Amino acid sequence: MEILHKLLMFSQACLLAALPGIAACGSSGGDSGLPVYELTSEAYSTLQRNWEPLTPSAETRQAMADDVFTVYDHQASLEAGLGVREAAGQAWIERDDLAPDFEEGDPAGRRSLAYIWLAADPQIIDEESPIRIEPLEILYRPNGHLSPQVWESHVRTARRVNDLSGRPFDFVLLAGDLTDGAQKNELSWTLDILAGGDIDPDSGLDDDPVVGPGNDYNDPFQSIGLDRPWYAAIGNHDCNYNGGFDRITDELREAATGRELFDFPVFVNGFCDGATLDAELRTEGPTPADPERIPLRREEFLAALHEAPGEPAGHGLTEADVATGRGYYSAHPIAGKPVRLVVLDTANSEPVGIADGSEGYCSQAQADWLALELDAATEARELVIVMSHHRPEDFGDATEVTGEQIREMLSAAPNVVLHLVGHGHANVKRMVPPAPATDAGGYWQIMGPSPLDFPLQSRVVELVWEGNGFLSIYLTNLDHNAPEDSLAAYARQLAGVKLAFGPARGNEEVDAYWLGQLEAQNLMLRQPLPAALVESLSGHEWPTRIESVDTLQSLH
Repeated sequence: MEILHKLLMFSQACLLAALPGIAACGSSGGDSGLPVYELTSEAYSTLQRNWEPLTPSAETRQAMADDVFTVYDHQASLEAGLGVREAAGQAWIERDDLAPDFEEGDPAGRRSLAYIWLAADPQIIDEESPIRIEPLEILYRPNGHLSPQVWESHVRTARRVNDLSGRPFDFVLLAGDLTDGAQKNELSWTLDILAGGDIDPDSGLDDDPVVGPGNDYNDPFQSIGLDRPWYAAIGNHDCNYNGGFDRITDELREAATGRELFDFPVFVNGFCDGATLDAELRTEGPTPADPERIPLRREEFLAALHEAPGEPAGHGLTEADVATGRGYYSAHPIAGKPVRLVVLDTANSEPVGIADGSEGYCSQAQADWLALELDAATEARELVIVMSHHRPEDFGDATEVTGEQIREMLSAAPNVVLHLVGHGHANVKRMVPPAPATDAGGYWQIMGPSPLDFPLQSRVVELVWEGNGFLSIYLTNLDHNAPEDSLAAYARQLAGVKLAFGPARGNEEVDAYWLGQLEAQNLMLRQPLPAALVESLSGHEWPTRIESVDTLQSLH
């Protein structure tokens, strides 16, 4: 409980405006003079350290049931014993479901084919927006006002791992839902933090609930960024109202940039007051207007990705893709190597029903394109990584092509080895066997956790060729390495509060949920490779250093 005690002291100090300067929250010294938030002195992944949720006592559960305190009462929740605590790390769990006859190759012959940072659903929140639905408890995140600081801590942690490695990440993958409300300012915060530079996470008026720089959620700060090539998928929160309740209408866009709460007929709207110490809920009254809050339509979102700084130019999208609203594309993310990245567009930005906008969707045109891509990769003897926001299981009735049809296409393709997804905000794995009567070897479908919801993690993915007919995929989760007395660490405690309240987790017991997360956290997945792909890989030079073993496993 020592860490929780320290955190409570920190949060109360910040929230009661008693924190002097920025000594506990960050340090100055950036080129702009804005605070630069710090990391822990020792780097760690979840191989070395975990943060596990505190299980509510029977007394606390009863108090929650009696509404003695609610998810909106941040300090009362923490004082009642909700939150997280430090726990031991977890070694990789080996899975050979697809390769029961797996054989390790000669250690000298192992090669690293791809070294990737995967972030799913950063879902940055502008909590002061008049189109928020904060009174709906299932959607409310007590840590939402701190989402920019958490995302920056994740980018900074990934940057530290990148710099400690024998080679940098080959590329970065963002598995959709870069925003929570599809707003222009939310997307700007997400991409600007990734690129590096000055970040002002405030909207409307210039709020400073705790006087001084760098010590509250609305203070500007500096991000060092992660200077690696990146590719993104579009998610349901990036092109629909609050993830799927409606399209981005003219009425919604006008309301978002104004002062008055949007009158949504299904739910009571409300926002969080950026002038208050802990972003208190408001269900009436105005919020300061801001033209940067305008929600983006699909073409505008894709244009922002295409024009974003960093490599590669366009980030996989062409001008024609942007003009037509086509968010699916392919790329060769490692120059000169037989690795193909296929990014699917599974967001339905024209929902008919209230739930259609949150569910996965695929047009027949996209499925036809996917078939051509998979055939081309087989012909070129390329290893294929697929990314989409939704899993096939998450597709809805409105889709033209079902999720099961997409899975059948991938399972019949011999060179598909991995399907990376988001949307579920959790650690989830699924072994997909090869389609009958094909030369395919099957593949793994892996969901990335979200930096927004507990356990607030991202993933490092490394594909290692054993030098024979087998592939090993290392999955290692990263917790942000922000210190105990930081805003990002306070956000992690509040995410633990949200987990305890449910029902976003289906009212599962907290400890049972966490055990399920550990089963899909750090993994070592084995699978066979087709002979033609092995021959193709043999014709190229690959790094001999395995970063998962030589870097991630040795962090301290």
